[in-house]
Amino acid sequence: LSLVPVVFGTLKAAVYAMFFAIPMALAGAIYTAYFMSSKMRRVIKPTVEIMEALPTVILGFLAGIWLAPIVEEYLPGIAMIIVAFPLMMMLVGIGWSLLPGPWRHRLPNGLHIILLMPMIVLLVYVCLEVSPYVEQWLFEGDMRMYLTNEWGIGYDQRNTLVVGIAMGFAVIPTIFTIAEDAIFSVPGHLTSGSLALGATHWQTLTRVVLLTASPGIFSAIMMGLGRAVGETMIVLMATGNTPIMDWNILEGLRTLSATIAIEMPETEVGSSHYRVLFLAAFVLFVFTFIFNTIAELVRQRLREKYSSL
Repeated sequence: LSLVPVVFGTLKAAVYAMFFAIPMALAGAIYTAYFMSSKMRRVIKPTVEIMEALPTVILGFLAGIWLAPIVEEYLPGIAMIIVAFPLMMMLVGIGWSLLPGPWRHRLPNGLHIILLMPMIVLLVYVCLEVSPYVEQWLFEGDMRMYLTNEWGIGYDQRNTLVVGIAMGFAVIPTIFTIAEDAIFSVPGHLTSGSLALGATHWQTLTRVVLLTASPGIFSAIMMGLGRAVGETMIVLMATGNTPIMDWNILEGLRTLSATIAIEMPETEVGSSHYRVLFLAAFVLFVFTFIFNTIAELVRQRLREKYSSL
């Protein structure tokens, strides 16, 4: 009846989901609020917010039935995508900055994402296509068996990597919406004053806009973390529900919410098992309460610190 493995699994799922969600959500919020044209923003922002209405049971079903077999079949390609994705974005940005000025000015501000999207699709396609050859070359034709036999790293088809991707996708709209509103709400005279004093757009973003919006950004991250900790259907359907205390991203896990959902219908009312499940629900409540309290305290402190701007 120990709660330690399921508490560990809850934190593990939330941490890996935030690793996936935070960079994408914050980068999207910054680009949408600061760089994107107002016409495109009126389309993109509601579209991302609509994603939050997607039932998590659908995401869990897709993660367990569709995504997990793809990750298992193209595991080397998935690993290459994770490593190459940020590098590709940096190279595209550097290449864009090296183009002649007249070429760069032909594309209106806020539409640069149109150039990046084909590169992302091409990167994913190439990584998945070369995955079997990389697996044959480096891992003797079977990466899963190689990791198990040579490195002692277990592999479960429904693992934390699948959960991190699916639950990160569910958390992204929450973080994106709150962070984007915070960045977009930064007074225009601060941005204009910084640019008038000779600062570049990047310097204005990092030293004025993000600092002013930092209370809202931190609140967005903590709200996303609270959502990830309390998620039920995705971790219920895509983790294998194995109470393993291991940080290995290729192993399964079991969370507090999934344990309550699975075992509550089966337990006898008034039994020790029944009371332990209520204790698990209380621990889950304590987690979300702590995260929300920390978010509010830090938000107030950041607001006082940067209110002088």
